Amino acid sequence: MQTPAVSPKPQFHCDCRASFATAFSNWRQKNNIPLKKVAKDLGLSIATVNGWELGKYFPTGYNFELLVEYTGLPPCKLFCVMADKCVPADCLLAMRQIKPNPLRRKRLPR
Repeated sequence: MQTPAVSPKPQFHCDCRASFATAFSNWRQKNNIPLKKVAKDLGLSIATVNGWELGKYFPTGYNFELLVEYTGLPPCKLFCVMADKCVPADCLLAMRQIKPNPLRRKRLPR
């Protein structure tokens, strides 16, 4: 009987929640925007936004879209662990091709 082949350990490991939390926190601090203001502007609770920043959880898909619009950053800069290899124009193009769901909450004004 043969021993099953064991995959080598991945050389790259990323904690996606921590990456997102760090990117979001850095953006907020760089722009000197209080957590309370972000929560109010997005129509969310402070606990929700704080949970993102602490890496407890990710925003929902809809809230992530709101956050991308609010920050003005391409999604890869907030979320992708390979952001250094990201082509922001591709991210923005992909986001624009997503058709809005009319049943969702109203979008932020531009």
